[in-house]
Amino acid sequence: MKEWIKLSQKTSRLVLGLMSGTSLDGVDLALCKITGQGAKMDIRLKAFATHPMPLALKKRIQSSFLGQPEELCRLNFDLGEFFAQSVLQFCHVQGLAPKEIDIIGSHGQTIWHVPGHSTLQIGEGAVIAAMTGVPVISDFRVADMAKGGEGAPLVSYLDRALFADPQRNLALHNLGGISNFTYLPASGEVFALDTGPGNAPLNELTERVTQGKLNFDKDGAIAAQGKVLPDLLAEMLTHPYFAKPLPKSTGREEFGAPFIEALLQKHPQVSPPDFMRTLVALVAQSSARAYRQYAPAVEKIWVSGGGMHNPVLLAALREAVGVPLEPLPASQALNPDAKEAVAFALFAHEWFNGQATNLPEVTGAKGLARLGKLSLP
Repeated sequence: MKEWIKLSQKTSRLVLGLMSGTSLDGVDLALCKITGQGAKMDIRLKAFATHPMPLALKKRIQSSFLGQPEELCRLNFDLGEFFAQSVLQFCHVQGLAPKEIDIIGSHGQTIWHVPGHSTLQIGEGAVIAAMTGVPVISDFRVADMAKGGEGAPLVSYLDRALFADPQRNLALHNLGGISNFTYLPASGEVFALDTGPGNAPLNELTERVTQGKLNFDKDGAIAAQGKVLPDLLAEMLTHPYFAKPLPKSTGREEFGAPFIEALLQKHPQVSPPDFMRTLVALVAQSSARAYRQYAPAVEKIWVSGGGMHNPVLLAALREAVGVPLEPLPASQALNPDAKEAVAFALFAHEWFNGQATNLPEVTGAKGLARLGKLSLP
């Protein structure tokens, strides 16, 4: 208990953020030195790595979407063990003793998200704490949802802290499994939403058309060979999510395997390249619609997330939104690939500061919430 109190009193901490996203490609680890809190915070990214998700574990996660209780129970602990082993391996490579880390912030793996009602992330924090000997803050979304919020997007707290600019209207766009953006107008009124599908359906289609040999369309190679099919795109854009009122969030439940499977069964005559290129257009057009509707005055868009490395997707998004759009540049605070892992390191740091880290104006929560749960070693 004395160590916990001492940790709470520190003004500067070494924090390791863990993020396992919708794409199921691996766990990102971001080691950060974080000083201060709120608007007076300073973040320095010390090291970053991505550890690939073992294929067997990935398949178990995909199967868990079918909801077998015993398997889900086992997977919660097994995934926590994988996260912990990744931390220990990361520390070994960095020449760092785990006990030198003050806190671990772990987002966990989203299994199911029911917008406006409930959410489930697994990867047991107590297992990570026990195996590493480091206090863990995890399960960040539930406190916001308990207060009536969507539990997403959450990274807007980091976006505001690092990128708010009183001189221009900026947006931070994340092309992860799900596409979302944070709008930071010069007026200071933060706004964010999930625009809809991102890499998740692209990855699902890639696995199917390559019979599992590839799990993502590297450099947009498949999409580059195809063309947009206007009728198919128009059909995709009728998905009910796009017409939902704010606040709203989504996940693989709406734009994952079932979404792709239904489209493939309905349109078996469409070639894989044309299908992929039309899916790319769906991501771009649904994102552009959201900008036109909710952030028409945006002047500059910085893009991060795995889709940042897909030139076909990036070009389609740039053309669709029609404003300057570029990959987020690296800085002392973060590597663009590390952004979400840095965010959860920040949330863990702020938890020990007693600081609320949700933005009710973004999620729709009825009040501020201190996001995360503590697991002590």
